[in-house]
Amino acid sequence: MNVFTHASQLRKLDVPIVLAAGFFDGVHLGHQEVLCSTVRRARETGGQAWALTFDRHPLAILAPSKAPPLLNTQDERLTRLEALGLDGVLMLPFTRQMALVTPEAFVAWLCGEPETRTAHTRLSEVRCGANWRFGRCAEGTPEMLARLGSDYGFRVTIVKYAEYQGEEISSTRIRQAICAGRLADATAMLGSPYTLTGTVTRGRGTGRHLGFATANIQPHAEVLPPTGVYATQTRVDGKTYDSLSNFGTAPTFGAAPSPTLETHLLGYTGGELYGQRIEVALLRRLRDERTFASPSDLTAQIQQDIQSLTGEQS
Repeated sequence: MNVFTHASQLRKLDVPIVLAAGFFDGVHLGHQEVLCSTVRRARETGGQAWALTFDRHPLAILAPSKAPPLLNTQDERLTRLEALGLDGVLMLPFTRQMALVTPEAFVAWLCGEPETRTAHTRLSEVRCGANWRFGRCAEGTPEMLARLGSDYGFRVTIVKYAEYQGEEISSTRIRQAICAGRLADATAMLGSPYTLTGTVTRGRGTGRHLGFATANIQPHAEVLPPTGVYATQTRVDGKTYDSLSNFGTAPTFGAAPSPTLETHLLGYTGGELYGQRIEVALLRRLRDERTFASPSDLTAQIQQDIQSLTGEQS
């Protein structure tokens, strides 16, 4: 998948371009309605499907204290977009200068000024949700974009967003669900379980001492669940394993200064994981993290937790 950072690169493509517009944090089911319909439309017209987005949330520049924590890193977002079949992403750097561009000037910049537009300028359609905004002070609406599109030769299609429990799916709702530990709700809106990724580091070795070796990571995520024990699935080296994960400070052995994700992979026999990048999908919260009277009490609880996982699968 191609990634461009300037509209002039997109204009050099001599094929019809169908463009999905949005920030796409989480690439949830609502986003997928827009993105997948963009891919289908591009295939129907013999063109290419692209996403128009920004490299950071606009509030990170305009009002940092109000910027939401993100569900995906930029690399994760690109990976998810590519998995949906997009041909490319126009990843625009969001700057204070960009924030001052009027909606009319933004569209002119996207399509090229009249004297520079040629047969190579083939933006044929823009697809977005009804609440997508663009340009200075978010003045641009899909309806305004459609009016501008009639001058520049492209159409605008407003895609109805998906709903969950009678309300529109949004990144905000998903963040709230994850932070509250409502993983079933988050999964239903994302279309797949929320994942935490990171590189395995050496911990205190307590898991191995107890007979349950763990892969320890500091998650590369801005949105984190409550501390506790979770049923998870862990992907490492191209394979997926059922797993049991503790996200917390391990208070039984003296609380760590910050929460760590410790994951025990069921059936893993591949040797040391130190230095490897793993992805842990959060399936269900099993219980709170708590302090045990002794290591043997903790061992007994872990055995019960694992039995509850294996019992669900049988």
